[in-house]
Amino acid sequence: MIVPGTFSDYATSVQSVALATTRLAATTLPPDIEFHRSIHVSFAAELDSLSTRVLRLTNRLVRLAGSVDSSTVGRGTLDGEEDVLDGFKSLIIDPVDRLFERTDMCLDDYLGRKKEPAITVPALPNHSNNSSKKTPAPRGRLDPVLQHASHLPKPQLLFNTKVDNWNESPYIPARTLDHKWCARVPLGYIFHDQDESGGMDEEEKQKLSAHPYYYELTHSTFPPHLFRPTPTTILPTSLTGTDVSKHIYVSTPSALLSMATKLKAAKEIAVDLEHHSYRTYRGFLCLMQISTREEDFIIDLLVPSVRDSINNTLGEIFANPEIVKVFHGAESDIVWLQQDFNIFVVGLFDTYHASRALDFQKHGLANLLEVFCDFIPDKRYQLADWRIRPLPEEMLTYARSDTHFLLYIYDRLRLSLIERAQTITVPEASFSTAISTIIKGTISDEPAHVLLNDVLARSARTALRLYDRETYDTEFGVGTGGWDTLARKWNKSALANSASETNGVQGGVTGEVYRAVHRWREDIAKEEDESTRYVLPNHQLFIVAERSPSTAAQLLGLFSHASVPPVLRRRAGELAEVIKSTVERVTSSGVAVEAIAMITDVEEVDSAASTEVVVVEETAKSRLWGSVKVSSLVVQRASSSSLFGLRTVAADEGSSYSASRSSLFGAALPSRMTPQSSVPIISTSEKKFSDLVTRIHQTLVIAPSQPQIIQADSQTISQSSVSSGSVSTQPAMPVSSVEAPDGILGQVEIPFIPTDQRQPRLAPVSDDTIVVVGQARQKKRKRIKTAVLGKPPTGDQGDTGEDEVFDYATVPNLLDDLPPAPEELDTRKKKKQKAKGTGVIEYGNFRAPPRDMREVKSGNKTHTFR
Repeated sequence: MIVPGTFSDYATSVQSVALATTRLAATTLPPDIEFHRSIHVSFAAELDSLSTRVLRLTNRLVRLAGSVDSSTVGRGTLDGEEDVLDGFKSLIIDPVDRLFERTDMCLDDYLGRKKEPAITVPALPNHSNNSSKKTPAPRGRLDPVLQHASHLPKPQLLFNTKVDNWNESPYIPARTLDHKWCARVPLGYIFHDQDESGGMDEEEKQKLSAHPYYYELTHSTFPPHLFRPTPTTILPTSLTGTDVSKHIYVSTPSALLSMATKLKAAKEIAVDLEHHSYRTYRGFLCLMQISTREEDFIIDLLVPSVRDSINNTLGEIFANPEIVKVFHGAESDIVWLQQDFNIFVVGLFDTYHASRALDFQKHGLANLLEVFCDFIPDKRYQLADWRIRPLPEEMLTYARSDTHFLLYIYDRLRLSLIERAQTITVPEASFSTAISTIIKGTISDEPAHVLLNDVLARSARTALRLYDRETYDTEFGVGTGGWDTLARKWNKSALANSASETNGVQGGVTGEVYRAVHRWREDIAKEEDESTRYVLPNHQLFIVAERSPSTAAQLLGLFSHASVPPVLRRRAGELAEVIKSTVERVTSSGVAVEAIAMITDVEEVDSAASTEVVVVEETAKSRLWGSVKVSSLVVQRASSSSLFGLRTVAADEGSSYSASRSSLFGAALPSRMTPQSSVPIISTSEKKFSDLVTRIHQTLVIAPSQPQIIQADSQTISQSSVSSGSVSTQPAMPVSSVEAPDGILGQVEIPFIPTDQRQPRLAPVSDDTIVVVGQARQKKRKRIKTAVLGKPPTGDQGDTGEDEVFDYATVPNLLDDLPPAPEELDTRKKKKQKAKGTGVIEYGNFRAPPRDMREVKSGNKTHTFR
């Protein structure tokens, strides 16, 4: 019999026997057992008997392990060699591993290494299999009627305190607070420690001077019951099913006072808020949920009388540090309470920071409700329109769930923080203590409260948040609602503040239109007390900026009829006018910038050339006017001409080489130069002058010209080309002999003659022409093929006679832009018809099969008659 005193000896003996047996089996058995089985019958029988015994013992152990672990039941048994090879891991290895794990757990319990959990998870009631399954969270989009109730009138119009959307002055609570509840420092005074002011940054100094409860939050005195959670907590009643607790709906000032009396007697309360920001510019609170250990309160904040009484009724409760206010994710709630009611929270415990300190995988309230309370809320109502009255039952259930279980979660998290603090290492404890020193009034110095102090410190930093009215930054677009922030969020780098400039405008025309439309949307939202998303959604804002429509019809045509926002439909003309004026302003400014840049370049060229001295040779060759015989030393001076570059003073007095007629300008130029001036207009820089001439030639539109060899003497150059064989009827043009500056052949300009002024050339009629009447039309002459490789032409090509003279004057010019002739259209149609009948088989236009292939040969034929 095995007793605790002999267990160690027995375990040692079993291990030694198992080791000896394994070693014997691995070293003494021959490698060719099958050969020995076939020779020795007795050896085979004994080996089979031993194998059967081992398999039987193994199956018994497997069944024994299955009695403890239900996962191994029904997996089969080992009946042969194939079962051992195939199911050894699933039938032997896995159950043995689980047995070893259970043995380790039992030894830990026996030796006291495993402690009892600090949090006792209550056992869930037994239900049937169908009811024990968790109800999955509803999916899909919320009903549009509940998400955006556009038919509702604006409740903010009935508020006694009107909101001024144009007021962008900083929020100073000391000017708006009538009384500072639970004050340790009087209102308007600033107290701080002597060692604090030196190490504060600008943001902290601003909070010190502006936040009325800065000293109370940084020197909090937390109640002692916060550090002593109850080990056993009771789960609140369910919100669904038959056992449903009731709530109190507060919609009158008297009901609000009755609720406040109950809250003052509580040690901790759970708070949550519902906010609306779609049909208003700055947003406002619609609902407040407060829960105690016994009751749930739903406060209607859209009732004007209740809204006006919130500060005087609940201000003292929220500022009292003896009453712990439990929020989840209070970053926005703190700001909303200040914005609407001038309420400041002292004694905050944020369960979000507690989940972060415990390293939860998810930190949302829905995750905490599912883990601790086995409740899955419908998070679709988080985006619902909370202006709806009366509230549907589903929205009421969701609103209550945010605070109904929150105090229970608060208790469980405090127990977990205390338990976790007892197991963390020294560096983690010192790190958390360093964070907790933010709060100078932490009363607990016990090591078990290190993480709890950390959560309280982080919650106090959240309560120190201060409401700030955001101003619209037109120049740089910074801030949460700025144009630069929106462009970066949507990855529109071409519209952001870092975009490149085009004609002196950042982002070009599109960037300027985007900023103008963004500012228009901001102003209209303030004027009509609507959100910017309601006036013009962000994606539509970028579409309008990129398309830049100039009329209201074009603006509304960018979107479908159902997607046009109501405000945009009413004020489309205003936005179109803003876009049009912006485009015109940017375009005009861009032209002015280009003109200024061009003038600057010309001035730089003139100033650079004013110091040059040019020695003109005796024979100066001009690319524009020909050769000139001059000899003098000329000092060039700058002038203000941007077309011809540099001129001398003598150039204004006259020139001795001015021509009587110019082929470029027509008649004789007006003489503005005196005879005694012989200084030509010669550029000081050859490269600059050649560039100028090139620019002039590029701007002139002239007809094509034929190359002519410029001869020395003046002669009459015909416009016909001998090589082409053409004869022109235009009169000959006298051309002066000029010498090309670089030995390049010159060109004679052919003036362009309109179509209606051209005279067709009639071929001369010989007197011996014989007119044959009634003769049949002659066949078209075949095209004569060109002789290849010097071979003489064949056939009657030698008898063709002289080629017919071609009249170039009757040929249509490319500049005429005439419609195609009817003959050409007929030719195109014939070519298309011919192409259709080319025999090319297209898909679907298959030929019929041969006759012998599509007729029946022998099937279904009668053989009675032949």
